[in-house]
Amino acid sequence: MTLGEKLLELRGATKQSQVAYDLEIAQSTYSDWENDISTPKRDNLIKLADYYKVDVKELMDDIYKINIKNKENAIALVNSPNSKINSTETIIKISESSEKLTLLV
Repeated sequence: MTLGEKLLELRGATKQSQVAYDLEIAQSTYSDWENDISTPKRDNLIKLADYYKVDVKELMDDIYKINIKNKENAIALVNSPNSKINSTETIIKISESSEKLTLLV
């Protein structure tokens, strides 16, 4: 399950606009997270965990699951604070055969 799928599940019947208002963020930002277009920064992950009453680690684990279906140009940006790579952002380019991943730093 990706972070976006997890957020959608946690949100349930609550409107995105209400969650965004409660978290003091733009609705479009929340929508981007839920659609796996972007990922929240650490402070917003903490807010999300508090809001949904879940462990922040549960949300962080879902960030690293890449959801290719929403990446029109087959490029996914992954914020990886626990990565062994010396880069905050790692760019993973999906080659034509989506089974191969090329790591660009």
